[in-house]
Amino acid sequence: MAVRKYMSLKTATWLIAALLATPQIAEARRFAPPAPQLTRAPELVEFAAADYPEAERAAGREAAVVLRLHVDDTGAVKSAEVSESAGPAFDAAAVAAALKFRFTPAEIDGKPSAIKIAYRYEFELAPAAPTTAAFHGTIKRRGSGAPVAGVTVTVTSPGLAAPQVATTDAAGRFQFTDLPPGTATVTLAGERLPALEITEDLESGKEHDLAYEVSLVDPAPEAPSGDDLEIVVVAPPLRREVVSTAVRAEEAGKVPGTSGDVLRVVESLPGVARSAAGSGQLIVWGAAPQDTRVYVDGVPIPRLYHEGGLRSVIHPMLVDSIELVPGGYGAAFGRGLGGMVSVGTRTPDGKRVRGRLAADTLDASAVVSVALDKRERVRLAIAARVSYLKLWADRLLDPSARAFLPIPRYGDGQLRLSIKPSSRDRIEIVGLASGDRFARGIPSADPALAVLDERRLDFGRVYARWTRDYDDGGSLTVTPFVGYTRGRQISSYGDVATSLASTGYLVGVRANRRIRAARWLSFDVGLDAEVNITQLARRGSLGLPAREGDIRVFGQPPPDQIGGDDWQTTSIGLAPYAQAEMSFWTGKLRIIPGVRVDPYARSISRRNPPTSGAPAVGLFEQDFAVEPRFAIVGEPHWRVQLRGATGLYRQMPAAEDLSAVFGNPRLPTSRALHTVVGAAVKFTKTLSLDVTGFFTRSNRLAMRSPVDAPLPAQALAPNGSGRSYGAQFLLRQEMYKGLFGWVAYTIMRSERQNGPDAPVRLSDYDQTHILTAVLAYALPRGFEISGRFRYATGFPRTPVVGAYHDSTFDRFQPVFGAHNSTRIPAFVQLDLRLGKRFTIAKTHLDVFLELLNAWNRKNAEEIAYSPDFAARDYIRGFPVLPAFGLQWEF
Repeated sequence: MAVRKYMSLKTATWLIAALLATPQIAEARRFAPPAPQLTRAPELVEFAAADYPEAERAAGREAAVVLRLHVDDTGAVKSAEVSESAGPAFDAAAVAAALKFRFTPAEIDGKPSAIKIAYRYEFELAPAAPTTAAFHGTIKRRGSGAPVAGVTVTVTSPGLAAPQVATTDAAGRFQFTDLPPGTATVTLAGERLPALEITEDLESGKEHDLAYEVSLVDPAPEAPSGDDLEIVVVAPPLRREVVSTAVRAEEAGKVPGTSGDVLRVVESLPGVARSAAGSGQLIVWGAAPQDTRVYVDGVPIPRLYHEGGLRSVIHPMLVDSIELVPGGYGAAFGRGLGGMVSVGTRTPDGKRVRGRLAADTLDASAVVSVALDKRERVRLAIAARVSYLKLWADRLLDPSARAFLPIPRYGDGQLRLSIKPSSRDRIEIVGLASGDRFARGIPSADPALAVLDERRLDFGRVYARWTRDYDDGGSLTVTPFVGYTRGRQISSYGDVATSLASTGYLVGVRANRRIRAARWLSFDVGLDAEVNITQLARRGSLGLPAREGDIRVFGQPPPDQIGGDDWQTTSIGLAPYAQAEMSFWTGKLRIIPGVRVDPYARSISRRNPPTSGAPAVGLFEQDFAVEPRFAIVGEPHWRVQLRGATGLYRQMPAAEDLSAVFGNPRLPTSRALHTVVGAAVKFTKTLSLDVTGFFTRSNRLAMRSPVDAPLPAQALAPNGSGRSYGAQFLLRQEMYKGLFGWVAYTIMRSERQNGPDAPVRLSDYDQTHILTAVLAYALPRGFEISGRFRYATGFPRTPVVGAYHDSTFDRFQPVFGAHNSTRIPAFVQLDLRLGKRFTIAKTHLDVFLELLNAWNRKNAEEIAYSPDFAARDYIRGFPVLPAFGLQWEF
């Protein structure tokens, strides 16, 4: 205990000495120089890879060697010593590599200095370069997107010793992990179904995740199996049209300016000119609007848009697809010199009861689809729409604005009955109707100067479409249809008025049988038959309404020649057609020859103008037309497609041009030649560039007679000819992670010639530059934003270079310059759209706000002159126009 309690004398003496020396030590430290400080650490700027010892690589060993490096004041490694060894082979390789390193010089007290540092060199075996590809994907039901289980997926490839097979699970997924790179053939198959083959290009080290959509058809009631559903894989038909643009309805409804009407997207596609505000005309590749045919499920209709161009005639929920073919289409379609718009429709399914209620600043609509049996084999859908734009526009817009800008009234409805009697058959019975009313006028204190323009158009169609699928991959579609069209147009200037009333009846059938003769060969044979009976009555000026080629200005008094006529026309077109498709080298080359035989026959109730005491003399004429078509499509790589097409096309004269007073009963059919070449490049699976060059030539066009006093029944003459040529470009981003859009640009020239000796001039429908850019993006929380920019060259017009006073009628008459030598100023507009989706108890409520002409540009729509033609001004289009709407889908 004493030892622990007291310290020894020696220890105490040492402690006392240390305490006494402490002040001297502190004083000495105060005057000592400071220790060196590292102000900048060295950084490796040149690395040398070590040679991996072959014996260690073969053994699959990895290691780490810790080195002590002596780095001089220039950053060079002067020596390297091993601090932690990993074996002689690894140590030697690490030292040899480290001596080649170079560092930034270390700095001590701000000056370059030598330094010793520790460095860890790791040897890791690099993964071997991938030699196989992964391929997985999902099979979903077309339309609803529901997964499909039980589908057998087979992959064959030259690099496989035997085919690899997988079966989709409950989520519709399949997966292959190790496939050789190169071209592989993927086969989707199901019970009692023909194999569907798809070619895919597989790349080494890449995971290919794809989705396939298939169609499901219920089994026949008499099937002995207890299954509720039979899977039928229907291959989407190879598109016969060499140049076409197809847009999904989901994308089309989000384009600004459409207000959710998916068919309005056609005006934003390449090759489509911007028509005058409120006209609703389709002008494709410079062709006249009446030269472009519009089909709904293969049934012709007189127009795609209501008067004013604000809405289409089909409810958007019933639209399945939209396809614009500006020219060069196949043998199944004809009777038109210009392009073609094909609309595919559907009956909404997926629930026992489905529907949509919508309203915006233009109109209100409703659609409901109901299953009439428990297995949903029979469904009934009803849709209706009515406009109320005119009700508030008449109260808010200035009367002068209403005089120039059309404020239409319109409505439409559809009734659909869908029946699936068996696993192979589908029947759609459809009735659709559309009505338009439109009137505008320019009042004047002088009744002789008052202008009135009034139009109405009603039409209806009833058709039944039966489709049967065959085991060999072929199909049969038969669509009989009937319809009526009733129109009336009144144009007046003062006391001079022109009225045209027509009532037309349509009966027809379209049938197509697709035969798969071999894996590389298929045929389409069919019949396109139409009978049109039209009754017409016309009174008034021979110069109204104006037609292409007339030299007139807005508000100019019409010609003084007047007349009247009542007549009836019956036209018959019975066109059988055949088209083959030959596919070589697994679809990399497709050759599509076709021919359409289209005999025309027509009768006219009178070929002589009505004269007192002279009976009407009828007229019967016929024509036989053979229209060959040819197309070729090559795909040297899955990213590149080359194509070309050419063909002959015919069009019967319009019924209103066959009057013995206002037209010519003997007008022949017009003819046209289409030639198309193009290329498409896919940068990714969703981003592509499509370039198309086109040339069309037409002749035997009906023009005003060049004679001041033409002979009876020769007010029109088939002397006109025309040509259009140019190129269109489409850079398109399809839907990818909520983003889609396109840039469409067309540069073209449309020219006409009134007669063989007449000079070549610009067509009234020529637009040199047409640019449309669309971009849409889905934001979080159900928001979406989109924009559309449009630029279009103005239509050609004939300038007024002077005027003279007509003392007979006490008014001024214009003196014109060169035909179509000036233009309306270019059209430029920016449209914006913001939408939001709310989910309410398994239903969706979409709210949107569109801002049309966002920067309030005062676009010129027409050139107008003062009554004495001394002053010129422009009729302006709509100002900035907000549009708000909502739709509830259940």
